[in-house]
This record gives sequence, structure tokens and C-alpha cells, in this order.
Amino acid sequence: MAESVVYSEVKYKKESNADTGRAGPQIKESPEDDVVYAAVVHKADHTNQPNPPTFYTVHSPGDSSPKGSKGIRRRGLLLLAVVVLILILGVAISLSLYSGCQSAKCNDGWEAHGRQCYFFSTESLIWTRSQEECVHKKSHLAIINDEKEQKLLMMIIRQKMQGPEDKFWIGLNDRQMEGKWLWVDNTPLNTSQKFWLNNEPDNWKWVNNTEYPDGEDCVRMGENNFIANSAAGWVDTACEREFKFICETKACL
Repeated sequence: MAESVVYSEVKYKKESNADTGRAGPQIKESPEDDVVYAAVVHKADHTNQPNPPTFYTVHSPGDSSPKGSKGIRRRGLLLLAVVVLILILGVAISLSLYSGCQSAKCNDGWEAHGRQCYFFSTESLIWTRSQEECVHKKSHLAIINDEKEQKLLMMIIRQKMQGPEDKFWIGLNDRQMEGKWLWVDNTPLNTSQKFWLNNEPDNWKWVNNTEYPDGEDCVRMGENNFIANSAAGWVDTACEREFKFICETKACL
């Protein structure tokens, strides 16, 4: 004959702030006032030997184990580490596309001048696409630092110009704020540099009978009327026009 097992639940009513005594078993009054603390299991014994009841701990629904909390914290830290790693990789990729250097002889199709490598395009693009092409070549539109570099580039493009519109974009613009000229690396123009052609910049909004509502926010080089031995050669023009462009990067030592 199988032994019979009797299960019973002991429910305790939540203790109120005014009740300072030990709460005993209560008759259930409402679902929200009761909490199950333990289940008491009585095992039938035919040997007339008393057996103590066995208690099993029952956690209330709001109970959270330390082990679970540690797991949540561990997953949170892991997620944070992944996000930081993605950001670092993104910055590294951006820098690798925008910086670095070429061999001392410069890559094929580039010209070495001092510690710089220059690329003079044969295709014409708008200013933003020109910058994108330079970045794709791990370089940037030319940043002119001094008069020596300005005169060097003017001399080179004079030899490359084949017509009146055969002009070259450089990396100078005031697209963010009118009159605030910045290079593509966000460094401001040195105002002591007097490399503008006569009466430039003028922010003209009509070019060849075509209206450019944003005015002339990008700079190019290349004019047939260069003044001999002068560094003046910059002209502001509409960024939407298509010209050739000059890319620049460093030459490794």
C-alpha cells in the first residue's frame, strides 16, 4: 500500500506598521495581503515514529537572486565594451582613409615635391565629390600652408591647363559660415596669406548666366591672367560647378 502524502500551505498576512508582534497564521482575506513563505509537507508514517515536516523555501515573485543581478551587470558591461570597440574601429578607419603617407617616391600617378605627394586629376567633379575622391585615395584636397607651396602649385597647374575652364579645386571653403574660411581638416585660413586673385572672394551668385543661390563657397586655382611671380591665384566659386582637383598627402621619409 502506497504511503499517503499530505501537502499544506501556510500563509502569513503582511505585517502592518502598527503591528509590532509576531504574526501567526491568518485566514486569507484578500489576494494582495498574502505572501506564501513555505510549503509544509507531512509524510504519512505507519511505523508510529514521528517524522519532522520537511520545509521547502519558496521565493516571492519580486525576489531577485544575486546570481541573476551579476548576470545582468555582466551583459551590460559586455554590451558597453562592444559599443566602445565599434567607435574605436570607426575612428581608426576614418583616420586611415584621411591620413597616412606614401613612399618617398609617391605612388604611381602622383608627383613628389619636397615631403608632399600631389595628385592632379584629369576628370572634373563638383567640390564635395572631389574631396571624396581624394579621401578614397587616402589623401585630401590640397591644403596650402605657405607662399612657397602656393607658387609651386600655380607653376604646375599653368603647365596642365588646356583651356579657360581648366581649373583645380583646393581644400578651402566657407560652407559652414559665410566668410569663415576653413580647410578640409577644419583648421582656419591664416589671414596673413594673401593668395586671393584681385577682388576675390566676392561670393557671386550668378556665373555664366546660371544662378547659384548659395553663392560661392569653395575655392579653386587656375586663371589665364595670373600675375607674373605673384602668389595670387585663389578664386571663390559655386561648389556645384565641376572642375579638376588637387589631392595631397605626405611622403614618408
